[in-house]
Amino acid sequence: MDDNRILKWRFDVSTFRLIGRDLITDRVTALFELVKNCYDANAQHVNVIFENVGAGKSQSVIRIEDDGYGMSFEDIRDKWMVIGTSSKRVNPYSPEPYHRKCVGEKGIGRFAVDKLGDNVSIITKKSGAEKWLKVDIDWSSYYQDSEDEYDLRLFTDIENAYSYRDASDLKVSGTKLVITSIREPWTKKEIEHLMREISKIVSPFANLSYPFKVRVVAPEFQIDKESIKTLEDFNNATLSLNVDYDVARKLQQSIYYDKEKNTFGYHLIPFKSFGGIKMRIYFFDESARRDYRKAFPNDPIDGFKVYRDGIIATPFAETNENPDQKRDILGVDKRLWQDIFSRISTREFLGVIEITKNGNPQIIDATNRQDFVDNEEYREMKKFIITQLNALQDYKVKMRSARRDNAQEGLQAASDDINSLVDAINDMVAQKPELKPAVEPLIKQVRKTGRSVKTAISEQKKALEDFTRKENIYMSIMSLQQFAINITHAVRTTLNQIRDRVEFFYRYYPNPDEEEWFTLYSKEMYERFKVLNRVINYMLSYSQSNLNPEEVDLKATFEEILSDYDDVFIREGILLHTDFPDKLVLNANRQFFRDILQNLIDNSVKAMTASNQKVIRCSYEVRNEILEILVSDTGVGIPREDREQVFALYYTTTEKQGGAGVGLYIVKTRVQSLGGSVAVVDSEFGEIGTTIKITIPFKK
Repeated sequence: MDDNRILKWRFDVSTFRLIGRDLITDRVTALFELVKNCYDANAQHVNVIFENVGAGKSQSVIRIEDDGYGMSFEDIRDKWMVIGTSSKRVNPYSPEPYHRKCVGEKGIGRFAVDKLGDNVSIITKKSGAEKWLKVDIDWSSYYQDSEDEYDLRLFTDIENAYSYRDASDLKVSGTKLVITSIREPWTKKEIEHLMREISKIVSPFANLSYPFKVRVVAPEFQIDKESIKTLEDFNNATLSLNVDYDVARKLQQSIYYDKEKNTFGYHLIPFKSFGGIKMRIYFFDESARRDYRKAFPNDPIDGFKVYRDGIIATPFAETNENPDQKRDILGVDKRLWQDIFSRISTREFLGVIEITKNGNPQIIDATNRQDFVDNEEYREMKKFIITQLNALQDYKVKMRSARRDNAQEGLQAASDDINSLVDAINDMVAQKPELKPAVEPLIKQVRKTGRSVKTAISEQKKALEDFTRKENIYMSIMSLQQFAINITHAVRTTLNQIRDRVEFFYRYYPNPDEEEWFTLYSKEMYERFKVLNRVINYMLSYSQSNLNPEEVDLKATFEEILSDYDDVFIREGILLHTDFPDKLVLNANRQFFRDILQNLIDNSVKAMTASNQKVIRCSYEVRNEILEILVSDTGVGIPREDREQVFALYYTTTEKQGGAGVGLYIVKTRVQSLGGSVAVVDSEFGEIGTTIKITIPFKK
C-alpha cells in the first residue's frame, strides 16, 4: 500500500482518439485547424500541398508549410506535446511586431493531424538556430497499444523519435508538417471546398498589419492557387448594412426598417449580456444572386461567419455536399418554415459578425469548433442577430410588394398605350380615308394585342389573389403546427378539470350537504367551457380561411370579447378603461377582430404580471376614413429597438410570463388580412407600458 495516499490523473490512448479522430468532425476541418495554428505562429505565407492523394495513388503526402517563428526543442517538448497547454492563454498575443491575437487556446488543435494520416513529421526551426528539428510521430502505434488489453502503457508512455539536420540559412524560420500514410483519398471537389473555406479564415474586413496568405497546391488536380476572400466578393450585393457599437458609452446599434420612409435606421441600445458586436450584412436579391453565381460559381452565398479578433471562430469548414444538411448554428434557416415567403435565408446574404476575446468573453468556442458553448449570453446574441435580419426581412417584403405593383402598373400602362395607338390610327384614317385598307390589318393586330394585355392583367390579378390566399393558408398552417401543441394541452387540461367536477356530480348529486360544492363546481365548469369555447373558435378561424364578410358592430363585438375576461380582470386586479363610439359598423370578418383583440388582451395580462398598477385601455375612432384601434397596458413595455420585431413569429418579450411569441404574430396577420397595419407606438401611459396601434381602411 502507498503510504503517501496520493493519486494522479492518467489517461490511456482512448482519450487520444477522442480528441483526435472523434472530436475533429472531418478532414477539411482538421486541415483548417492546422492552418489556423500557422496564423498563431506569426506566419505570413502558408502552403498546403497535396501529393498523390487521389484514389489508387501510393506514397500520398499532405504538407503544411509556414514561415512563422518556428519552434525550439523546448517548445515541442513543453508546449506542442502537452495536451491543453496554457501557453496561449498565458500569452494571448503572438510576439512582436505581429502581435496577433492567438486563436488556438485550447491546446488540442494539433491532434487534427491524426484525422489525416497515420504518420506525421514535424520539421521546425527558429530564426538564428543552426539546425532543423524533426520529430516523427506514428499514430498507428498508439492505436495498436490501445487494442492490447495486456499492454498497460499509457498514452504518455509512448515514445516519439526526433533528430536534427543542418540549416543552410540561419535566418530562415518556420514549421513544416509532413503527413503520410493518408487514410482516405482526396477528390478535386474536396480540395476546392477546402480552398473556399480557407479563403474565409481571415475576416475580409480585418486590418492586418502583416498579411496572412494561404496557397493550396495539388498538381494531380491542376490546382495551384492562393485562397483569399476580398471585398470584391460583395460587389454584387443589392444593399449592405453595418452594425457597430460604442465601447466607451456601452451602446449597441440595432437596425430597423422604416416602412413609411423606405429607409434603414438604427436604435442605440445598452449593451446586452454578450457585449458589443459588429456586423456587416450584404443582401442579394434574385438578380444579384444570379450575378454572384456567374462571378463565383464555386463559392455559394452562405450567410454569416463569426470572426473573433479578425480570425474565423465558427462555423468551421465542415464538409457537407448537401447544403440542406449544413449546420445552422445561428438558427437563421430554422425560421424559414414559419414564413417561407418572407424570411431571409442564408442563401440570400453574406454576413460577417465580429467579436473579440476581451469584449465578448462569454461567447466561448465549442471544443469541436462547430459552434459556441450554449449559454445565456450566446442565446442572447443569436436573438440579437435575428433581430437585425428581421429588419432586412421587412425590406424584402416591401420590395416584393413594390415589384408586384410595378408589374401591374406596367401592364396597365401597356394597355393604355395600345388604346392610345388605336385612337391615333383611327384619327389618321378619319382624316385620310384612303389609308384605311393599308392600316386595317394593323388595327386588327393592335386590338388583338390589346385584348391579350387585358387578359394578362385579369390573369395576373387572379394569380395574385390566388397566391395571397395560398400564402395566408400556408402561414396559418405553419403557425398552427407549432401552436397546436399549446392548444392541445389547453383543451386536454380543460377537459380534465371538467371531467373531475362532472364525476363529483355523478357520485354525490343530489346531496344537500354538498350543495356548496355543487354551486362552486357548476360555476367553474361554466368558466372552463368558456375557455374551451374560445380555444375551439380560435382553431376554427384557421380552418375557415374564406369566411364571408358580415356586418360587424364594433362596440358590441369589442364589449362581448372583453366580457369574456371579467373573471381574469377581477382575479388579476386589472382596471379596464374603454372608449367605443356608438353605431360604428363595417363589413368585415368578425372572427378576425376577435382574434386580434383576444391576443392583445392576453399579451397585456401577461405583461402586467408584476405591475403595481394594472390598467388596460381599449379604444377606437375613425379619422380620415381610417379606423384607428388603440390597446394599451401598464405592463413591462417593449424596448424601442424591439418594436419592429415583436410581430415576428415566436419573438416574445414576455417569455418569463408564459409568452410564446405567437399572439402578436396572429394580430399582424389578421390586421393585414383586413387590409390594415399594426405597430407599437409610444405608450398612452407615458414612461410605462405598451400601446399597440392598428389602422384599417374604413368608409362610413
